[in-house]
Amino acid sequence: MNHLSSESSFDDIDEDPNWNDEDVYSSSEDESSASPVMRGGGNVWNINVIDEQPNSNVIYNPNNECVGINEDIVETMIDCSPYDFFALFFDDEYSRLIGMQMIKKNACNLSRNARIKKWKETDVKEIKTFFGLIIWMGMDKMPTIGHYWRNTTLFSRNIPQYMSKNHFELLLSVLHFSDNNTATSNNRLYKIQPLIDLLVYKFNAVLIPNDSMCINESMVPFSGRLLFRQYNASKRHRYGIKIFKLCTTDFYTSKYKIYSGKEASDNTSVATKVVFELLSDYLDFGRTLYADNWYNSIDLAEKLLDRNTHLVGTLRKNRKRIPKEILTTKLKRGEMIDKQNGLGVTVLKWKDRRDVLMISTKHGNSMNEVQMKCGKKIKPNVIIDYNRGKGLIDVSDQIGSYHTCLRKGIKWYRKVVFDIICNTALVNAFSLYKAVTNNNKSITQFREDIVLDMVKKKEVNSQQTSTIIPHHTLVKDKKGQDAMDATSNVAVKKARSMQEKNQNVYTQNVKYVNDIIVYNAFQRTIILKIGTYII
Repeated sequence: MNHLSSESSFDDIDEDPNWNDEDVYSSSEDESSASPVMRGGGNVWNINVIDEQPNSNVIYNPNNECVGINEDIVETMIDCSPYDFFALFFDDEYSRLIGMQMIKKNACNLSRNARIKKWKETDVKEIKTFFGLIIWMGMDKMPTIGHYWRNTTLFSRNIPQYMSKNHFELLLSVLHFSDNNTATSNNRLYKIQPLIDLLVYKFNAVLIPNDSMCINESMVPFSGRLLFRQYNASKRHRYGIKIFKLCTTDFYTSKYKIYSGKEASDNTSVATKVVFELLSDYLDFGRTLYADNWYNSIDLAEKLLDRNTHLVGTLRKNRKRIPKEILTTKLKRGEMIDKQNGLGVTVLKWKDRRDVLMISTKHGNSMNEVQMKCGKKIKPNVIIDYNRGKGLIDVSDQIGSYHTCLRKGIKWYRKVVFDIICNTALVNAFSLYKAVTNNNKSITQFREDIVLDMVKKKEVNSQQTSTIIPHHTLVKDKKGQDAMDATSNVAVKKARSMQEKNQNVYTQNVKYVNDIIVYNAFQRTIILKIGTYII
């Protein structure tokens, strides 16, 4: 259940003020003196008096505001196609922004023989076709991009009908998302920040989170040289770019933040700063945040309570201000020990196959029976609720991993953009599609329908066929008629002169060959006569 944190040896180290380097089991100091004094009741822990519903004053949606999917989408898009839902995020505005930045990049100084000089101005339709092919390639994996255009028995594909290989590789090489002339030196994400901000804005405009939210980090694989590249041994791809996500109901991602280096400030850990940055639009609403032990601490729980927000999740034993009795008590399987402070923050340890340390601001120590694969088991309600809430982001990552289009490359920002467009935005569209239309279509079929609507066959073939002959036909006008006639006469005279000259040369060569033949015949006659005379 616990999720290990991601530690990096390639980046600035963010010191966590809530991390205790000392061995908490051997500490002999009194916990009240070892911990900073918080607001009233924060350091007073009760073991005998546990409130089963602490912080009941935190009420969800006290003003009955509209939450969930935008009502206009629910009413108007019930019969819409998968591409219509995907177009809520990847619309003409988004495609036009990408196309404009690609044009600006090509206006830069280039070498004389650069392939980019063959560039022609692109449009929204071509950008959509390009990204449609990117999604298609994720569903149909090939060894390299060039294999999609190979016309062999093993690698024959239909992709060449929609875009040539040279043009696809040209678009891929010039893919750009920001104006370098307006870049700031202190922003490491200037290459993609405008597009990320625009897409996150669209995420929040379509859906307002309900009462449950989950935060966790994902990894975009990248093994190249990058200042803020991270290492996480618990992930499938150990090296990459860390992404913080805030997910809500039905695996919908509402916030997307890229970790670009040291972000901690005085007396504030990176985890706390990330949490409040992602929740900035959703605080003071009575919602519940589910997070793992990399984020959670008692200080964070109390800060969220000040903003009318619950916190539920696992807890590391090295965090400060955890009651010493909770850490040192030895438990048998199925046993539990818990404490609750005066602010309603409950710290609980339950023994299953190993010790599980939990923190919650909305649960007590009550337990319930759940059905497992191996039979029924009694678990604390805080763990049951956490498993349900944590599944929001786990399902999102699982669906996004199906048919991923990410490939090995040297441009980190291109992989991040492909991830947020072809994975995160597409999974969000899939979530909306299922919720609005009540269709049980699989994510594979959903991707196929989007690709079929995005890619368009090349219309230039028919146009080029009709323009090839006129392109090589000489167009005449009255003013240039005489000059063209004179040019034609000169050309005809030259051709006739060359023909006559070639004919003369040919005649001379034939005569010379005949002379040689006659001479050889004469020599043979003389030799024969001399031989007869000798005999």
